[in-house]
Amino acid sequence: MKVEIATCPCSWGVFWSDGSPSHTPANVFMDMAAASGYVGIELGPVGYLPTTKAELDREFGPRGLVARAGTACYEIDEMASFEDVRERATSLCSLLRDLDVHYLVMMDESKFGKSRKAKAEAPRSRILKNYNIIKDYVEFAKGYGVTVVYHPHDRSIVETEEEILDLMEVSGCMLCLDFGHHQLDNAKTADFGDRTAIDFFLKHHERIPFLHFKNTDAKALAARLADPEGEDEGCPFCPLSEGVIDFKELKRALEAVNFDGIGVVEQDMAHAKPEESFELSKKNREYLHEIGMI
Repeated sequence: MKVEIATCPCSWGVFWSDGSPSHTPANVFMDMAAASGYVGIELGPVGYLPTTKAELDREFGPRGLVARAGTACYEIDEMASFEDVRERATSLCSLLRDLDVHYLVMMDESKFGKSRKAKAEAPRSRILKNYNIIKDYVEFAKGYGVTVVYHPHDRSIVETEEEILDLMEVSGCMLCLDFGHHQLDNAKTADFGDRTAIDFFLKHHERIPFLHFKNTDAKALAARLADPEGEDEGCPFCPLSEGVIDFKELKRALEAVNFDGIGVVEQDMAHAKPEESFELSKKNREYLHEIGMI
């Protein structure tokens, strides 16, 4: 088993290209990512970090950082077809090819995905339109030597196991499995050691070359189970050592299938100060080392 551990701007509260919501400066993120022991970087929202190979080499090289994946987040349900993002996809995939990076993490931020009721009542044609956009993106990226790993996540067009399996069948995509999101959206209990996300990985690991390490807070999960459509109070995720998922058991699962891929420690830190993100990133990496994951 081999997991290359990486981090990303999201762990410093950077969800959008302008650095919001935390507004952590890019140079601060890069300095702190390196200082907390990470080498691999998922690039995050396009435009936050430099967007040319020359600029990234200039920034990453002295810090000992290496790009390991790109990130593409779209309001997929609002798109008519892949053509709506072809230009952006060309720019991003060209950059990844120049960097010799072979993974692109794709996810959705459509308003349609915020309600399970709305999705359940939607015509099949609407669902298939969205899945076919992802399929076209997957096929397009292959031309650049890039594998799209779709990231199902909470309150999006693809979050439940039924939706994930449907997407994989229609699009043929590979997955970026975010353990925290999968647990939040699919677990039946909020008990420590609930194996929902781990068992899904074991069943479908051949389609999952890319991981996001995140843990789910037990209290937040219990609230979600009581009211699936309710609003979360604060972030539903927590340090890797403190949530519902038993990461020691996850390590055993990765060993069982001889996993060889990338694991991004992605801690949602929307409004934390950079120093807080720095300390948690160190804590998470130290915990993974402690349990023998790295």
